[in-house]
Amino acid sequence: MTTDADAAQRPSAEVVVTATGCSEEAARVLLDVLERAFPASSAEGVALEPGPHGAATVWCTTVDAADPPRTTERVRLDGTVDIGLQGGPRAVDRVVAALADTFVVDRRGTVSGDQEKEVDLLIRSV
Repeated sequence: MTTDADAAQRPSAEVVVTATGCSEEAARVLLDVLERAFPASSAEGVALEPGPHGAATVWCTTVDAADPPRTTERVRLDGTVDIGLQGGPRAVDRVVAALADTFVVDRRGTVSGDQEKEVDLLIRSV
């Protein structure tokens, strides 16, 4: 039986992924890549904050990165996507690795805490 203290000491495998500055098509490509890399996740994205003319400006999903990512093939994006990742350090690193297998990844910033890590990325096609 696990206690609340045991659960609190285990690193989280969930990573919150936000995508901005992209088209709906690019967001769907990203969600598909994440779903293939981490099949334990549903990777169903939610569009938030409708912008002008009803277009979504923020896409959000939660990925279960408890296991190393499956290799995915490179796919084409119709531009660049700003990505924010937030979760346990190992889980965030796994999501970054999965994205780097598929896209060109430029790291724009990292903030690390005791049990959580935030990473800002810019991804684009090869």
